[in-house]
Amino acid sequence: RFVKEGDPQNIANTVSACAKLGVESPNLFAQVEKHAERFVKEGNPQAIANTAWGCAKLGIKSPKLFAQVEKHAEKFVKEGTPREIAITVLACAQLGFDSPKLLAQVKKHAERLVKDGSPLEIEALFGPVTR
Repeated sequence: RFVKEGDPQNIANTVSACAKLGVESPNLFAQVEKHAERFVKEGNPQAIANTAWGCAKLGIKSPKLFAQVEKHAEKFVKEGTPREIAITVLACAQLGFDSPKLLAQVKKHAERLVKDGSPLEIEALFGPVTR
């Protein structure tokens, strides 16, 4: 019920705490997967990024979650900070998910992301910068 009806930020905080502690919590992640559509639609970019990071940190593939991120890539990138977007892009890559729509949106918003992002965020989004 926590994931089915709960606030996406609270769910993301729980996922992040599990990841930081190295606790896989199969039931929690199964529920996130089951309710991925609602979670991504109702969640803000921070909640989505934190949950994606938690999955990647624990090596938990969540195809429905990442499919929903891909489906809502335009809104996610438009509303997200460079940090949130970089975390999510890295999580996709780490777990082996192709994300062409997400990457196309990153490219479309490149100017803003570079202007507002830190060097590490820019490198995560666009690759190493030649010095």
